[in-house]
Amino acid sequence: MDPAQKQPDSHGAIVYDNLYQLSPHTSIQPNVLLRTGVFTPVGRNIKQDADKINKLDLSKDLVQLELCQKEGYDSVTVRGQRLNVETDFKVWCGILKVFTKYGYASNVVKLSFIDFAKYCGYPSRRFDKNLRMQIGESLGRIQSQSLTLKRKNADKATHTNMLLRAMYDGDMDLVELTADEKLWDLYRLDYQVLVSLQVLGKLPRAEVAQCLYLFFTSLPEDPHPVSFKRLRERLRLSTSKKEANRKIKNGIKKLESIGYIAGAFETKYGEQYYLIDQRHKRLLQPDMALDTGTLILAPD
Repeated sequence: MDPAQKQPDSHGAIVYDNLYQLSPHTSIQPNVLLRTGVFTPVGRNIKQDADKINKLDLSKDLVQLELCQKEGYDSVTVRGQRLNVETDFKVWCGILKVFTKYGYASNVVKLSFIDFAKYCGYPSRRFDKNLRMQIGESLGRIQSQSLTLKRKNADKATHTNMLLRAMYDGDMDLVELTADEKLWDLYRLDYQVLVSLQVLGKLPRAEVAQCLYLFFTSLPEDPHPVSFKRLRERLRLSTSKKEANRKIKNGIKKLESIGYIAGAFETKYGEQYYLIDQRHKRLLQPDMALDTGTLILAPD
């Protein structure tokens, strides 16, 4: 079903029942995928860490899915290889943008690799054999994310995937993506946030800072102080508490240095907190300012 098109909003995006037709530098994201540990820092040992199985209980966040309401499911878990921010999140952004644009007519979308890479935010100079391999491997990791929806204490469940099927044919230069049509409302759940891929691009090889950006973007206006305990849970770092806190503080300072966020650190009852003063829709430095097509929109 093709939703009715509305007039462009004040940011130049065309709204389709709360979905956006996006610029090459933005992606709309379900808030739950930003504030939970679906995408985490993996580091340089991507192949080694990707083999580790990541399991998350998203029941509190996803029980309002239409499928859960219809079937009475009260437990939702996601299980699969660890997803990184540097590549996997970009590819996931591309997947959502493809489904947003083409997915209403069919849950199967075919397009050229070049077009898909553009949706992922990669510049044309990166369209080489190495990028094809990276995107192909990333599609495999994303497709591995299995969702189990079930009713506690009952013999009833549904097993599916965040991405039902992914196919990449290097010889034909073709990408084919298949979504589970019963999960379309996953992308509309709660409220959505516009993520700037250009902000992520200002943080090369800084996955902790990238993940912190995704988390801070998902917060409502005037958020409460954010504890480092909550940030450690979000990042799921395989380090000591002391080292994790050091990486978190350095990551926040990087976000401050590019002009995205401003705030202050505070220690209370032995735990560190970050008090957010401002999150800027545009990066403050003139050479890093985003155009109107790359605004980071706060949640409605």
